[in-house]
Amino acid sequence: MRNCTRFFIFASLFLAFTLSSCHKFEGNQTVPAYLRIDTMEVICDYYTYGANTHNFTDAWVYIDDDVLGCFELPATFPVLAEGKHKVSVLPGIKVNGISQTRSQYPFMAAAEYLDFELVRDSIRTLVPRFTYYPNGDNLHVRWMEDFDGGAVSLQPTSSSDTTISRVSGPLAWHDPEGIYSTYSGRVVLTADSMNFCVASGEFDDLPTKGSACMLEMDYKCSDTCLVGLYYLKNSTVVQYPILRLRPTGESGVEPQRWNKIYVNIGPYCVENEGADYFKVYLSSWNDRNPGEQYFYFDNLKLIFRDR
Repeated sequence: MRNCTRFFIFASLFLAFTLSSCHKFEGNQTVPAYLRIDTMEVICDYYTYGANTHNFTDAWVYIDDDVLGCFELPATFPVLAEGKHKVSVLPGIKVNGISQTRSQYPFMAAAEYLDFELVRDSIRTLVPRFTYYPNGDNLHVRWMEDFDGGAVSLQPTSSSDTTISRVSGPLAWHDPEGIYSTYSGRVVLTADSMNFCVASGEFDDLPTKGSACMLEMDYKCSDTCLVGLYYLKNSTVVQYPILRLRPTGESGVEPQRWNKIYVNIGPYCVENEGADYFKVYLSSWNDRNPGEQYFYFDNLKLIFRDR
């Protein structure tokens, strides 16, 4: 996994130096052009790829197919080039929500600007728009759950005290355009329902040869939530926790702030090659009795790309 730290340090120091030098270099050094990226957009068909929600935090930038760097957004950074060049941008994420595991998002093509004019001593702003690789070609959206259909594919396990229900209204997730999403999934833990565990159906075709494979979702919660996999191997069902989601709100209070997470499940599929199936699960327990705890989920997506 590539880390962006050295790029951040280089860009910050370089930019600070150039801005403090009256925007000019002495002698034969070159005056840079500047690029600025504040936001990114996803263009996709809702029924094929789900909602266009994303949490892209970084821009991986290439000039004429040579890497310039990885920059945390919003960012203004120098380019030691002028005139017309090819500028390519790939979106970056925090894998498992961890700043130290930044990586390119592997399921979208680069946003490319051919014959892009770089002007010395001038800032040009880009708003990269990304599209997915073709579904069914080398990309596979294996499962989606947005709670807008009639049935919910996440079902309580035998150990769960409660279930997940569909809710609408102001507490549900809504896409920025207000077109598609109406419902979200909601779990409430009380003194009478001390724990929950909901799981997807069985997947027997997840990649086990090292292909990129991720679980994505939007969530908000007032208490810790576990994300993990069930798998059946050698006639034994194993429950494997992968990631602990931190609360996005206060304990016992309906959370307001949504977050998006990218959970890398690829290594666990490789580690358990030969498993008969995998199942995604979400779980938590109420150890803060008598306060109620709230968990909301939306736009779950299991996606992988062939090598």
